[in-house]
Amino acid sequence: MNRINFARCSGVIVDICKGHGSWFDHEELTRIVEFIRAGGLDAARAKEKAAIEEERRQLRHEQLSVDGSLSSLLDIRAADDHHTTGVTTGIASARALLKLLLD
Repeated sequence: MNRINFARCSGVIVDICKGHGSWFDHEELTRIVEFIRAGGLDAARAKEKAAIEEERRQLRHEQLSVDGSLSSLLDIRAADDHHTTGVTTGIASARALLKLLLD
């Protein structure tokens, strides 16, 4: 049996069993119905959607950052290959890699 906060924010802790269903203590079902009627479920859904959208935005930002860093790394590597020795190329590549990892 697991205990969960209904809608993650209602404050009503419900006992859930995968095999046997949900158990409500005294007044829990009434409190859940009141929570839903007061718009709590809709508000919880809106909050969850906003959190998902924010997570998607963060992932897009991180992906663009990684793509840009990889592009910069390749540009640095190409420039170094044309103008420097193998040792300098290795140093520049290490610098670019550290920048990628630390930014």
